[in-house]
Amino acid sequence: MRATAALTAAHPHLTREAAPHPALHGCEEVEWSAIPGCPVDVPVVLRGLLDPAAAEMAERALDWLVMSGPMSISATMPAVVPYLLRLAADPSTPRRDELFGLVLVAAALSAPTDPDSPWDMAVSGPEEDHPERALCRAAFVADAAWVRRLLADGELLAGLHLGEDERAWLIQAAGL
Repeated sequence: MRATAALTAAHPHLTREAAPHPALHGCEEVEWSAIPGCPVDVPVVLRGLLDPAAAEMAERALDWLVMSGPMSISATMPAVVPYLLRLAADPSTPRRDELFGLVLVAAALSAPTDPDSPWDMAVSGPEEDHPERALCRAAFVADAAWVRRLLADGELLAGLHLGEDERAWLIQAAGL
């Protein structure tokens, strides 16, 4: 993955450090290589999101990791959702607004497909062809407390102008 390689070349210290930030607790233990198409260096990218000098580059690398196309999430997204939620909830996280935007994208693109809707079927395809969507919804449900925290974060939401659609995506994804 070129974006991750560029990140580690520009910020080699990210490969040598553990993830001391509480938002990344457990990311080193995830079997990233067991996820189809997922590189094992996801913790490096997640650590990069916390480094002000590397955050923008890490965010671009993360986008490549979690999106499999313009309108679809990758198999990596469900495993990354818990860390995204925690990072977006931390006011000290660089590029916090952008990470919250990625949380919104994950919530929207993990919505179940309506099999009776020709539009849904054309854009998203059958639900059974995209198990990552159900896994992503399960990750949101498992971390619904973080979703509630984000939705109640006046500081985060003040500058974002969160619309009712975006709020509904999060609420639906987390089963709230």
